[in-house]
Amino acid sequence: MLSNARVSRRRVLGTIVGLGTATVLAACSQTAPPGPTVAPTTQPAAAPTSPPAAVATSAPAAATTAPKPTANAQPAVAPASPTAALAAGQAPNQFPRAQTLIFSESDAVNQFADVQIMNPHLPGIARSGWHFAFEPLFLYNPYYTDKVCGPPGLTCNNGEIPYQAESYAYSADYSQITIKLRNGVTWSDGQPFTASDVVFTLNMLKDNAPKLTWSVDMHQWVKDVVALDPLTVQITLTSPNPRFVFDHFVFHEDIGVVMVPEHIFKGKDPTTFTNFDMNQGWPVVTGPWKLTLSSPDQKFWDRRDDWWGAKTGFHPLPKMKRIIDLPNFLDDKRIELLSSNQVDATHDLQPANALVALSRNPKLIMWTKESPYGCLDFWTTGMFFNCSKPPFNDPDIRWAINHAIDRDQIVQIGYHGAGQKTVLPFPAFQPLQPYFSAVSDILQKYPVDAYDPNKTAQILQSKGYQKDQGGFWAKDGKRLSMVILLPPSFFLDITPVIVAQLHKAGIDASFKSPTDEGTILSLGQFDATIDGIGASVRDPYLSLSYFQSRYSAPTGQPATHYYRWKNATFDQLIDQMSQTPPSDPKLMNLYHQAMEQWLPALPEIPLVQHFLYMPVNTTYWSGWPTAENPYIIPSNWHRTSTLFINTLQPAQQ
Repeated sequence: MLSNARVSRRRVLGTIVGLGTATVLAACSQTAPPGPTVAPTTQPAAAPTSPPAAVATSAPAAATTAPKPTANAQPAVAPASPTAALAAGQAPNQFPRAQTLIFSESDAVNQFADVQIMNPHLPGIARSGWHFAFEPLFLYNPYYTDKVCGPPGLTCNNGEIPYQAESYAYSADYSQITIKLRNGVTWSDGQPFTASDVVFTLNMLKDNAPKLTWSVDMHQWVKDVVALDPLTVQITLTSPNPRFVFDHFVFHEDIGVVMVPEHIFKGKDPTTFTNFDMNQGWPVVTGPWKLTLSSPDQKFWDRRDDWWGAKTGFHPLPKMKRIIDLPNFLDDKRIELLSSNQVDATHDLQPANALVALSRNPKLIMWTKESPYGCLDFWTTGMFFNCSKPPFNDPDIRWAINHAIDRDQIVQIGYHGAGQKTVLPFPAFQPLQPYFSAVSDILQKYPVDAYDPNKTAQILQSKGYQKDQGGFWAKDGKRLSMVILLPPSFFLDITPVIVAQLHKAGIDASFKSPTDEGTILSLGQFDATIDGIGASVRDPYLSLSYFQSRYSAPTGQPATHYYRWKNATFDQLIDQMSQTPPSDPKLMNLYHQAMEQWLPALPEIPLVQHFLYMPVNTTYWSGWPTAENPYIIPSNWHRTSTLFINTLQPAQQ
């Protein structure tokens, strides 16, 4: 069924777009890594070279049998031996399937590349459990409504949910912040979580910029941080910033600065310290989970019944006794695992493939029962450029590329109609809607959604380009070509459509999905990428701030945000926005001025809103977030996943 859907899609692409389609889709198949053919397990392999055993469960045989390889599957790679901490006699206990929550969620495809890394601030660490084992100071639910704000039993106000901390307050000029921590929070080794841990973490990041995640932000904003008492932190900022807490300490989707235990990290080099030693109980976390297995194929997180949340009455213990994290897979493998009840949730699928999974397993549900089926995510999709590399450093070239892109066709073909185009780099959450309408006048002057290959031709001819014998634009014997990088396994649904559109307009485009894509982008060794910009959820400041020149770096040197676009006027306006509260009417005026700089330059081509087409499995677990009960996003790879993990209930068998 899946293969037929893909053949049909290719025929549609060939009929509508024509030029270059076969080449584009061939590139897609060449870059797809093989999926594994081994089922997840609940215990380590019996011997270093043995493949994992099947899941221990009382469910029907279909839930315990490894899925059959697909026609394109390659032989499975034998997993590496369990880590030294899991020597003979030290293997974790076995749990029934009904007491096990299984995710396929990481950034790595087919195998984990960070088996012995649990330092959440090391760049490149994959999401494989640490993101729910380390807990946040606060969380935010962008899907909150008048009826549902957060999970039952937790305090929630306008979507904000206190967690490790109870409250925060700004000084009148937004230059100082006081955070009150929750009493009774402890680390997994029994040590109390205190203000000293927060002070240590922020100073550690500040002193190691730009080598650690979030270190640039802490270096820019934190002037001083002190512990007024064991449960009170005072942060003095370098300049007023009314969003500092929300942008850094209120976890939403992938955003959030993780606090680390001072007594573990102190005296170690945080740029090399892996925070991994299961013999010593590392990683030490505040969440109710202990890492008991870490191999290239899977990671086990077993429940700690001494969790502070249950001991203090903050929240009952999670119902599952083990969480198994599997690597990310391509859609064929995700569908097989979901259909046979071997996983409870995966990374999001392509829309058509999500519907295939639903048709194969009646126990699967999605955010909504009707189109678009998925929930809106903050990771708005666009085409980003290395704006320091010719010819993409020329905004006219970027506009020529933009006019060759038909967003309606992207939605209809790539998403089978279950999507939404965008002309701005923000998610269409309700709080951001006024910012879309506020720049309608600029969009009339700079029509981002104007699909017009004739304008592409006019711009390129004005730049000295002419069509060569192959029908592609060329100048001085060199074609206008671009290689579009993709995050591994992402955007394979819409990228062939975009590349075929560019071919039709005479732009020699191709795409690839290398495993080191993140490093390539960081070093500026690329033309363009299709990626998401995950930042703003309440006002546009954070997303726009990523384009500031402070994040730029010469090619070959790492850049936190890889766009390398520089505009001094834009920088100044964004700095002013950073000091203006969202409630201040001045913010809208500053935003409008900033977009008068951003839209003509178009350092990114906004494409589509990002929806999470993510079936979840109700065979073993109930209480998943849905549009009818939107207490949090149901994405297992996000920093907010701790909320639904703690809320899930055993399904009635």
